Amino acid sequence: MRNHSEPATVRGARGYVTDMSQALDRLDLEQLDTAIEMVASPIRGGRAVFVVGNGGGSSVAEHMACDWRAAAWHAGHRPREISSLTENTARITAIANDDCYEAIFERQLVERCRPGDLLVCLSVSGTSVNVLRAASSARDHGVAVLSLVGRLSPLSDLSDVAVHLDVDGDYGLTEDLQSLFMHMVARAVRQVDTHRVPPAAQGLAR
Repeated sequence: MRNHSEPATVRGARGYVTDMSQALDRLDLEQLDTAIEMVASPIRGGRAVFVVGNGGGSSVAEHMACDWRAAAWHAGHRPREISSLTENTARITAIANDDCYEAIFERQLVERCRPGDLLVCLSVSGTSVNVLRAASSARDHGVAVLSLVGRLSPLSDLSDVAVHLDVDGDYGLTEDLQSLFMHMVARAVRQVDTHRVPPAAQGLAR
C-alpha cells in the first residue's frame, strides 16, 4: 500500500514505474525479436524503411529514423532511405490541402516506395485513418508492414507483424515502449552486445 504522506510526485513516479514494469513483463520477446529482424533486414539489404505516426508518435517516428540512420552508417550499411513521413511539413500540408489529411502518409509512401521496402506504423489506438491508408497502400505496393500498436485494432489486420503493447490505450506507455523498440533495433543493426548496467550507488534512494 502506498504511503499517502509521501509527496504526490513520488507516488506518481512509483505508479508509472510500476505500470511500465508490468507492461515490460507482458511483452512477447520472441515476437519482438521477429520485429527487430524485420527492420534490420531491409537496412542491411539496402532497401528503404519508412515510419509514420501522429502526435507524439510523429516525434517518435522521427527519432526512430534518426537513430536507425546513424546505426546503419556506423555499421557500414547503406540503405536506400530511412525516413519518417512526418518530416516534410511542406509536403504534408500540400497533400492535406490538395487532397485530404488522411492521405498525408499514403501519398508520400507511394511516391517513394519500392517492393521489398518496409513501413513501420506507430499508433496508440490503431484506428488513425492516415496510418490505415498508408498500411493498406503499402500492402498493395509490395511493402511489408510492421505496426507497434497499443491494442488489437484495425491496424493489426493490415500488418504483416503487429506488436500489441497491451497498455490499454495509455499513450505515454505506448510511446515509451515504441522508443524502447527503436533502441533495440539500433543495437541490433550495430551488432552491439548487451551492456551491463552498473549496480546502484551505495545509499541511493529507492
